[in-house]
Amino acid sequence: MMKAVVSQTRFLHGREIAPYPSWEQTVPIAPPWRTPVGFSDEQRVLSRREREVFLSFARLTSYRLPLELQFLTLACQWKQDTLFESSPWRIAAHPAYQRIVGMGMRAVPLILQQLSRQADFWFEALVAITGEQPVPPEHAGNMEAMRQDWLRWGHEHGYDC
Repeated sequence: MMKAVVSQTRFLHGREIAPYPSWEQTVPIAPPWRTPVGFSDEQRVLSRREREVFLSFARLTSYRLPLELQFLTLACQWKQDTLFESSPWRIAAHPAYQRIVGMGMRAVPLILQQLSRQADFWFEALVAITGEQPVPPEHAGNMEAMRQDWLRWGHEHGYDC
């Protein structure tokens, strides 16, 4: 009895192209010259389906930093780059500050925590994110009064600050 052998390699115009699709095609986990200790030949290969599941999980896994760490990194970068800047508009236009604003409502408790520690130029970000302005006109320009107004707003809206 003769069995037909189908080569896994295909050629088109004399050039090697992708192999024939096969459900049972195996993919090596590690190259043979770097075989992990204790792996048999059967353990070193994945079925095509296992590989697809593995790769789909890798696509779903997020490699972002936790929100607090991302916020603190951006805040430190913003403070360092605008340390000697006097214009509030330029301070608020810094890319790191804008990325914090882009975090949306998730950044509000973190900004309020920063404000509870010290008065800083977080007011523009809070107005942009929340769409509210709890600072009365008579407090404009007074950093400590503006800070207290925003912290009061945070307490009224259930933020722990």
